[in-house]
Amino acid sequence: MKLDPIDPQKFTDFVTYSEKKRTRGERFLDKIKPRSAAMRTTVLVVFVVCFSLFMSLWFFWRTLFLPEIQQHARYLAMELEILNNPDLRLYHKQQEVDIDTWLKNRVGIEYVTNPAEYPTVREKVIAEFFTRQIETKLAKELRIEEATVYFQFKPSPRIWIQTPEMNGHWVQEPLKTYANYSNELILGWLLGTPIIVGIIILTLVRQLNRPLRRLQNAANSYSRIGSAPYLDTNHGPLEIRQVNHAFNQMIYTLDQTERERRIMLAGISHDLRTPLTRIRLSAEMMPDEDFLKEGLIYDVEDMDAILDQFISYMRDGSDEEPQDTNVNVLLQELVKQFKPLDIRFSPQEIPMIQARSMSLKRLIGNLINNSKRYGSEPIEISAHVEENQLLICVADHGEGIPEDQI
Repeated sequence: MKLDPIDPQKFTDFVTYSEKKRTRGERFLDKIKPRSAAMRTTVLVVFVVCFSLFMSLWFFWRTLFLPEIQQHARYLAMELEILNNPDLRLYHKQQEVDIDTWLKNRVGIEYVTNPAEYPTVREKVIAEFFTRQIETKLAKELRIEEATVYFQFKPSPRIWIQTPEMNGHWVQEPLKTYANYSNELILGWLLGTPIIVGIIILTLVRQLNRPLRRLQNAANSYSRIGSAPYLDTNHGPLEIRQVNHAFNQMIYTLDQTERERRIMLAGISHDLRTPLTRIRLSAEMMPDEDFLKEGLIYDVEDMDAILDQFISYMRDGSDEEPQDTNVNVLLQELVKQFKPLDIRFSPQEIPMIQARSMSLKRLIGNLINNSKRYGSEPIEISAHVEENQLLICVADHGEGIPEDQI
């Protein structure tokens, strides 16, 4: 059985951020925004890179590609006017030249009347984005309602044009410049750019968040075992070095405080227990009929018990490693330790837990001492599981705390 740790938040009046009244938009942002700093940095950098690429494409489209497409459409319109004008004559060195042959040899444009050579028109989303611009410009230059433009990749790149006055025939023009484009170069640009950008982003995020992860691990280490390594203050951004320096200073101060506390504990044990031992020895050597002997011995034992409690309080148990603990066995040891007190304990079936055994034993022992001092016997001890939590109860039969002091 797995036990859930007790949440201290349930026993405080502190209002967490999640409990505050927030708008629907704030709650939605809390759900979608990344939790870690690394992921937030990645999302931000990806957004900036994508926005930059989009603005670059838009800039080149508006200032370079679109004007080139419109200019090419204008030339196509002039060539179509020549092909569709049977009365037009072309002379070269006082000799008439066949217009169709001349255009085919010089420009590459050709009037196709064989249906077997017509292109098979299919939807091409990306190509239609460009051909639609040519269609609009052609219709405007030729003063017609519409023109059909189709881009063919295989067996060689070429563009096909059809207007209503062609009676279903086509005009084709090879795209020699496009044929010189390298497929490997285009593929490398399409795949290589995102990969390179991704590697740069991952490297940048790692460099930015690695010091934060080290700081987090060091803080977690100190909270678990009471010690943490000192962080590097010679490399990295200035802000990270300053944070690491402050953390190292804090760790040094806490370690110094811990050393002073241990020295104080040793002093208390040596300076107070020695005179208490002498006082008790002197009391034991007093005559039995001396009425002060019994009270003096009781006072010495009481002071010794108070000293034990004080030292136990100063030893917070942070240096004790959590281990598998059988609570039933621990409570039975306490029952034997506090004999001849009337302590009633009935073991129940409870699972093993991870706990600091000595600290837990001192805690329950202090509760039994308080019941002995301020309550009355019998003292009842119980341990049971409730809502995936282990509850240990120590109850006496005293008068209790007055209502005016609660």
